[in-house]
Amino acid sequence: MIGQTPAPPYYAVIFSSQRREFDADYEIAATRMLELAQQQPGFLGVESARGEDGFGITVSYWASEAAILAWKQHAEHSATRERGRRDWYASFDTRVCKVERAYGFER
Repeated sequence: MIGQTPAPPYYAVIFSSQRREFDADYEIAATRMLELAQQQPGFLGVESARGEDGFGITVSYWASEAAILAWKQHAEHSATRERGRRDWYASFDTRVCKVERAYGFER
């Protein structure tokens, strides 16, 4: 689903990852992280997709860099991130961007 965001400016955190083998705990953790992120001040929305080859991209949207930093420092999120490094991901990249323009199309 396409995220609903306010008029720019706002921030996007782009998380690209290559998963390792299937682990049912991953889906539980991913669901929990989404629930937790939605409770954070400054969270605006999220879009996510993963291919059958395990490559995925998740883009979360935030009102400010301070909100992104608070999310990064959240204790449960930090612990889950460490588990991701240890158990779930072969590799990942995180990019933080300021969205200055946004436009779309809907039929």
